[in-house]
Amino acid sequence: MNGPALLTVQLVDHELDQLAAQAKRLPERATLAAADEAHRTWAAERARLVAVIDKAGEAISRTEHDAAQIDAKRNRLEAQLKTVIAPREAEALMSEIATLRSHRDALDDAELEAMEEQSEAEGAIEVLDGQEPALLGTVNEARAALDAELARIDGELESWRAKRAEAFESLSADDQHTYEEVRHRHGGIGFVRLEGRRCTGCHIDLSATEADTVKAAPADELPECPHCARLIVR
Repeated sequence: MNGPALLTVQLVDHELDQLAAQAKRLPERATLAAADEAHRTWAAERARLVAVIDKAGEAISRTEHDAAQIDAKRNRLEAQLKTVIAPREAEALMSEIATLRSHRDALDDAELEAMEEQSEAEGAIEVLDGQEPALLGTVNEARAALDAELARIDGELESWRAKRAEAFESLSADDQHTYEEVRHRHGGIGFVRLEGRRCTGCHIDLSATEADTVKAAPADELPECPHCARLIVR
């Protein structure tokens, strides 16, 4: 096996993996997420206020309808009162008219309250609508910054992919198969070196005996690290 060539491919793949991980961890992603969340919060508050306005409008319509019915009934009773002679009947009509007036006053109060709620909500929406351009501007700026960083990383990825293709094609078919198998088995890092007696894969120091065994392996073989089983390139 061509250990140095295998290690070269792995180093290139490691750069590719690092760039892919970097793309996922970009701070611009968090900035954009925060900007999007701020706009969603804005939209939710606006929707709530619209619902308040709609509910108040329905309440106003109901009170106006009910008030019109009360007014019509009261007008009939007042007209009837003018024709009544018997005191008892007049007293009953006057009591019913007073009750209708009380109900009418309560409806007026409810309508006024609904109108105030509606007016306050409309004013709040006007304020919110003035805030949206800035919120959208922040979202667009954050998205542009993220897109720029992703474009930069894509450019680097393209360069490293070209290097990877060249390095991988330089391997024999057997070494290509070995590389993919070992890389998959060890989660991306299958080929290591010794720095002194320390394995660069598991970062464990080999004993003197283990290090001697590694050094004594045939030149065309890649011995395994006794601790992590990765292949050691010498």
